[in-house]
Amino acid sequence: MRRPSRTATTRSVSAVLAVWGAVQLVAPESTVRTLTPDVPEPRAWIVRVLGARTVLQHVLVLAHPTRRVVLTGSAVDALHAASMVPLVLCWPRYRRPALVSGASATASALAQLATAPAAPPA
Repeated sequence: MRRPSRTATTRSVSAVLAVWGAVQLVAPESTVRTLTPDVPEPRAWIVRVLGARTVLQHVLVLAHPTRRVVLTGSAVDALHAASMVPLVLCWPRYRRPALVSGASATASALAQLATAPAAPPA
């Protein structure tokens, strides 16, 4: 049995992450209610913007699964995760949604790092 190529693995991860972004884009209220029940919902437009960013990012990776594109996407997700830290610390009302968003972005960044195509030979 043949192992999938690194590019195929990269694309598979990006396809899953693009679907996750699409869910946020299409059904922000349901997504938040499912992941953070009994917590005030952030505005739907915020969740939609984050979903749209995720979809766009992973459509780019699907179209151009190069190491540079994947690592850039990973950095964007890491920045998003870092941006959730002040919300967690300073906005108790939205602590749980910020934790979920930050954890999701961290998982995405790590998954992309783990599946990024190898650097081309020098």
